Amino acid sequence: MRRLSKRRIILLAAGVVALLALAYYLGTLWESSLEKDEERGDIKQDLVFEDTLEINGTTYRRRKDVTTILLLGIDRDGEQEFVTKNNRNGNRADFLRLLVLDSGRDRITQVQIDRDTMTPITILGVLGNRSGMRTAQIALAYTIGDGQEVSCSLTAEAVSNLLLGTSIDFYMTMSMDGIVALNDAVGGVTVQIEDDFSAYDATMVPGATVTLHGDQAELFVRSRRSIGVGTNEGRLRRQEEYMSRLLSMLTQQEKEDKEFVGTIFDVLSPYLITNISRGRLINEVWAAKDYDQSQMMALSGEHRIRASETGETTMEFYAEEQSVQDLVLDLFYEEVK
Repeated sequence: MRRLSKRRIILLAAGVVALLALAYYLGTLWESSLEKDEERGDIKQDLVFEDTLEINGTTYRRRKDVTTILLLGIDRDGEQEFVTKNNRNGNRADFLRLLVLDSGRDRITQVQIDRDTMTPITILGVLGNRSGMRTAQIALAYTIGDGQEVSCSLTAEAVSNLLLGTSIDFYMTMSMDGIVALNDAVGGVTVQIEDDFSAYDATMVPGATVTLHGDQAELFVRSRRSIGVGTNEGRLRRQEEYMSRLLSMLTQQEKEDKEFVGTIFDVLSPYLITNISRGRLINEVWAAKDYDQSQMMALSGEHRIRASETGETTMEFYAEEQSVQDLVLDLFYEEVK
């Protein structure tokens, strides 16, 4: 048998000592954990791993039985090639609506989010890295990034920033040119006509009640020039009215047919960007089919017109801090007792 050299004997001995030291250290940690059994019930230790808020000395825990789906409407051509420059895509989120599915209270709540709401949004550098934050209209969060998944995620993040860090589970973004397909899939949406569309459709005159079909839906939602006073505000108002009525119809029809949600998902696929799977969406919506529909919620606050050095004006909405706090605590959190 070969004899071990003196150097190898020393190295072997050192390795054994190291292993013994590690075993002793792990044993000490295990004994220490046993000695602290009585502390495991300390709620503050549990909260380290939970989504919590601290407000006026009271701790609130994010409820686990609430699912959020952010709905975004983007007024651009869904088939267009996205051309981004310096991580800007030129599109804005004109319509923002947060669906809150509350299985603990059997309740669905829609939160209307003003596109001009001022909140911190993420800025990306030329290479796509996060380069900072700035406060701007929440609609501009979508302008940052690729105009697709990155922009959707950044908009969801901006909504989270607005709502005191409340995480947003899913997003569904639809380009407005998908309106015709969606409108006809539900059998048409009935609206009250306030602006004069008679130059394009003789039936769409002020005061008329019209069930929109085909191109009428796109005309109602997307037209701006030569309609009414021709402002973007008028178009946004029509979009809000249309989407509210459309969502009500979708909610009613999905109660009657579980496969209806899947059918709509398939119809919208060419115009849709989402991080929720078809199956998950069907299950979430079907589980909520008998939930109560609570009244639409919106943040209270103040609209201000800001003038730039060039004389151009922009609308900004500043949500009241107390309104944000009340909404967040009511919908998403529970007090830690």
